[in-house]
Amino acid sequence: MTSSLVLSTAVLTAWLAAIFFYQRPQVGKTDLQQLVYPGVLGVYILLWASADSMAGHSSLIKHHHSFLAVVAAFLTIIWLTSLIKKDTSIMDIAYPLTAAVPVLILMWGQYSGSAHEILLAAFVGLWSLRLSGHIAIRNLPEGEDARYSAWRKRFGKNWWWWSLFQVFVLQGILVSLWSVPLILAIDVTPTSLGFNHVIAILLFCTGFYFQAVADYQLERFRKTRAGPHEILDHGLWALSRHPNYFGESLIWWSFGFLGLSHELGLIGLLAPLYVTWFMARGSATPMQEKYLSKKKPGYDSYAARVPEFFPRLKR
Repeated sequence: MTSSLVLSTAVLTAWLAAIFFYQRPQVGKTDLQQLVYPGVLGVYILLWASADSMAGHSSLIKHHHSFLAVVAAFLTIIWLTSLIKKDTSIMDIAYPLTAAVPVLILMWGQYSGSAHEILLAAFVGLWSLRLSGHIAIRNLPEGEDARYSAWRKRFGKNWWWWSLFQVFVLQGILVSLWSVPLILAIDVTPTSLGFNHVIAILLFCTGFYFQAVADYQLERFRKTRAGPHEILDHGLWALSRHPNYFGESLIWWSFGFLGLSHELGLIGLLAPLYVTWFMARGSATPMQEKYLSKKKPGYDSYAARVPEFFPRLKR
């Protein structure tokens, strides 16, 4: 058994033990939803255990192993830092880097200077550095985010260890799921640019524009608005109520099209499909909609005029 397999098995065992025997402190009885992400980690362990028998794709499995090992090491450092700072919300800053750091490290070890590799490094680097920097500038002066503060209060003295599973291992599994097309893109041999690269460039540029400009407009609005109940309804926010989330989904679609250079690339498109669902319906947008509809009296009127996620051109 490899060291990564031993480590992942230990984490899975500890996670399941916490769910079944400790029953998530102060949360109540266990339900099946709590088993989803430990189950995903279990699938990874089975893949690792059978890697030697997957003829023809051993290189992809090895890249996946290495990717997850770097993710585990990176998030362990972030978790320990969060304990020192007593601020779990630094995970929000680390989220883009959790995908980018292993990609860039793995590429560094096999870099050949191909146009495909340059595009992959540029996309991942630009997206992660801008998004992490934006979140850091916005969040660090404010201290721990209210969501994490509520969890810290809820779990009390147990939060220091339960945060490892509730936040960091969970985010690691999500990012590793989302990053399948990036791993596929790393695993391809040096190749010239194809039609999928053209589509990837168009998607990334559009997504990066929507995300970066929407974030800039939102930060500027927060500094200049007349009051907390005022609604941002101009710029990109007149086309979509969540243009930054829409931009994030397009960026992951660009990663998916880079992964199409691999013979198994179609499998990688499941990742941006999941990201789009997560952003539009799964968690991100619904949580914001629920919060904003309660806090802003005119939000229902704004919602009636502007689409929720996918932009609509002005008439």
